[in-house]
Amino acid sequence: MKRKTAILLAAALALVVSTGVLAAAAGYDSSTNPIVTLNYLTNNFKKEILEAVDERINAKIAEISDKLAESRPAEQAEPVNQPEPEPVVVTQPAPSSAYEVVQLSNGDALYAEASCEVILRAGYAVCIAPDPTQGLADTTNGYEIYNGQALTKNHTCLIPRADGRGILAASDSVFIMVRGEYSIVKG
Repeated sequence: MKRKTAILLAAALALVVSTGVLAAAAGYDSSTNPIVTLNYLTNNFKKEILEAVDERINAKIAEISDKLAESRPAEQAEPVNQPEPEPVVVTQPAPSSAYEVVQLSNGDALYAEASCEVILRAGYAVCIAPDPTQGLADTTNGYEIYNGQALTKNHTCLIPRADGRGILAASDSVFIMVRGEYSIVKG
């Protein structure tokens, strides 16, 4: 008799548990707690993550562009009816793979040929660039130096083309290191 009672009690307990499980399963709503599948991850979740990353990248690009636009000086207007000054002395050394130390005086301009490198060592010099959208490439920090902006000491600057770009000495004594062809116009 004890054994029959134990079996009946176990059967009743199994019936109660299975009824509770079935009731819970019937009330389960998969839309509030979806089963994560590979299909969901590749089609939905990945797309959401990539869109969020793209939004943050575009926001950073816009922020950096705004900061660059604020740091650029306003375009300088050219004086009307002023003839271009005649060069006083023009020097064109032979191309070399070594740097050459050059001293400039206030107002002297160095115009570079293609692929010329300059490093400002002492004094103050500014960029000369006829096109307001192009300048000297500061390869040390990886940014562009536009017309009228100062060069940073000990930074390597690359002048990619011979299109009138160069540097203008803006202090009494400017020392630069130059690698490549150039010409100097005394000011």
